[in-house]
Amino acid sequence: MDALINVPTVWDQLAETMYLKDLPTAEVKVSNLASCSFARLQSSCGLPGLARPVVGEHGYIVALQLKAIPFIEQFLGTKKVSSGPYPVGGVSAINLVDQPAVLLPNPFDTLLLHITQTALDEFAYAHGASRVEKLVWPHGAFDPVVHSLGQSLVCALDHPVLSSRLFLDYVLQALNCHFVCSYGKATQASLTFRGGLSPSQRRRATELLDAHLDGNIALQQVAEACDLSLGHFARAFTKTFRKPPHRWLTERRVDRAKSLMSDSLLSLADIAARCGFTDQSALSRSFKRLYGISPGTWRRSTSGRTKGL
Repeated sequence: MDALINVPTVWDQLAETMYLKDLPTAEVKVSNLASCSFARLQSSCGLPGLARPVVGEHGYIVALQLKAIPFIEQFLGTKKVSSGPYPVGGVSAINLVDQPAVLLPNPFDTLLLHITQTALDEFAYAHGASRVEKLVWPHGAFDPVVHSLGQSLVCALDHPVLSSRLFLDYVLQALNCHFVCSYGKATQASLTFRGGLSPSQRRRATELLDAHLDGNIALQQVAEACDLSLGHFARAFTKTFRKPPHRWLTERRVDRAKSLMSDSLLSLADIAARCGFTDQSALSRSFKRLYGISPGTWRRSTSGRTKGL
């Protein structure tokens, strides 16, 4: 399978232990855009046998079912922990150390996230919560939060060219927050926050983001430039600017586009490209969401210039 070339070891091992490399009906898509690894595994037929445990890997696999499964059995070692149907939006949080295995005789479409203990620890520390010792969620139970946020990750896998690393990192941070609070049992009352960005951190963050208007920069990279952990930076940025980084960046792009529409005769397609939008339609959607009118209408009403449109 071409999709398995040069991918993280955990996904290569999963494909091996689930027989997906030799299954012509199977497809594996792995994201390399974000700081956290995730993949989509799907097949129009079930697995030919009991999938073996992944060996030598640590952390958790959180599995979100994108299609209902009529029957599945999950094992931890030799112990069967679930048996029966899983609905769309059904989730399992599986510790790789527990030697998980699965019997899956029916077609499936599943989004998998590899969550490391380090990521959970960093988020808990940044927000003053106790260390998460274990993620616990009923196998196959519906989770509306993971189901909703997971759709953004699915879109990123299906349309990687249109996906912003910054936005994906923010979605993954939101998921880590959910896992720490809901699966790790950290109470909301125990989550404290240490304030916003300092003036120098604010300057470094905005300079980096301005230099990457297309969003092709990892949130981790911006956090490191501010000498903060990823989780702490995401919260500090939101507290400082009253909006998350990806939304701030989108509004920055639109502001840049407004300046170019006022001060130049460039076409909207050229302006969209210069401001980090994938195309003119993306500019139009963001502009209309913020101002309620299309960029072309705004340009004509403010400048009267139509040349270059």
